Amino acid sequence: MKNLRPIVDIVMTLLLLMSMTYELIGYVFEELFGIDGYEYGALIHEYIGTAFILLVMFHLWLNRRWLMNIFHGHYNAARSILVCSDIILIVDIFFILLSGLMMSRVLGFESDEGMGMSFARTAHMLASYWGYVIMSFHAGLHIRNFPKILIIPMLYGCYAFVKRQIYEYMFLITEFVFFDFEEPLIYFVIDYIAVMILFMSLGFYSMKLCRR
Repeated sequence: MKNLRPIVDIVMTLLLLMSMTYELIGYVFEELFGIDGYEYGALIHEYIGTAFILLVMFHLWLNRRWLMNIFHGHYNAARSILVCSDIILIVDIFFILLSGLMMSRVLGFESDEGMGMSFARTAHMLASYWGYVIMSFHAGLHIRNFPKILIIPMLYGCYAFVKRQIYEYMFLITEFVFFDFEEPLIYFVIDYIAVMILFMSLGFYSMKLCRR
């Protein structure tokens, strides 16, 4: 099972990144397979999100012993920050799942335009962008070394964080996510990878500081 953990973590990271592209990935499928990108983009996003949530659950199962011992043993600064990030992340993923189910096309809820759908969209946006940041930070807490070569993309991540308006979505300054469907997907992915590296570095250096 230990050999599965890095594979699960890598696939989860890829699915997380793909899920943030939302309908943009639909247009990639349109070019590859000739489907309607607008029509199927949200559906593809739902399938990617479902696969991601299932892998998160499997990841939690693989680490069940650690989770079962959360309330046992001595707490130092390093363990405290790990447990806090885990708890916040689990709560956040619950809201991603709940709001995603409320908007599910597969389950037939996407046609409901009432207050419930409005709440679901807002909650999903908040949980998704906070989740992206927290998951990246969480991953950084577990890495052993942060290569110096990643300092450049880390610094670019600061710019991309502002450029992509991520902070605006996190604090509801902007309530609707903007996507440029004419922009090549690779530019979007590069920016989000840089943001991921930025928060991974914050996690790494936070853990390094706690272990002093």
